[in-house]
Amino acid sequence: MEKIAIHITGDIVLSENPGKAMKKWRELFNIPQIEVARYLGVTPSVVSDYEVGRRRNPGVGMIKKYVHALIEIDKEKGGHTLKALRRILDTPPSIKAILSIKEYENPITIEEFARTIDAKIAYGENLGNIIYGHTVVDSIKAILEMDGQDFLNLYGWTTERALVFTNVSSGRSPMVAIRVSNMKPRVVVFQGVQEIDALAIKLAEVENIPLLITKLDIRELLKRLSDIK
Repeated sequence: MEKIAIHITGDIVLSENPGKAMKKWRELFNIPQIEVARYLGVTPSVVSDYEVGRRRNPGVGMIKKYVHALIEIDKEKGGHTLKALRRILDTPPSIKAILSIKEYENPITIEEFARTIDAKIAYGENLGNIIYGHTVVDSIKAILEMDGQDFLNLYGWTTERALVFTNVSSGRSPMVAIRVSNMKPRVVVFQGVQEIDALAIKLAEVENIPLLITKLDIRELLKRLSDIK
């Protein structure tokens, strides 16, 4: 737990906007403000004031208490988020297949993400849902080199992210891999696909995961994604 607490605390302290970073982590843990406030012994408005910046930036002491509250509340609920974070920290991902992995300071909607990379919708519902990061994967290397554990590590700190597969031929293999995995991304993007497989679209519908297609070349795609804050 200490390793996770240090990572989260450091992310908040070093953020340009600690309040937004606090909110991001609370939402990643899926814990309402009222529960954090109850644990800290303050009113929900105090937690809200810190998160939106109405109060001056919280000190390190307050941030540590806030992070401790998130961890202890998650433990009481079964520790599902902590287990996922521990697995990610303890197992390094296969770096050969991963072209980019990033957590955002400010979450964006899937619709905003699609506009950023000039993506068209192959299947899509709930485009107003937000994502907290992205992972770009070379689909060929992923198929040839990655095992099941490596695939789980594509999710960084949260599954609330976009998984972007490059050099996609038809899209069937990536969607099958997602179908059989216990962890699901918020949105899937194919780059380089000429004609998408009908099964890939069907699996996106079954999983209710928006599926986007971008024609950007890899260099431009990575450049635009790197500009997301």
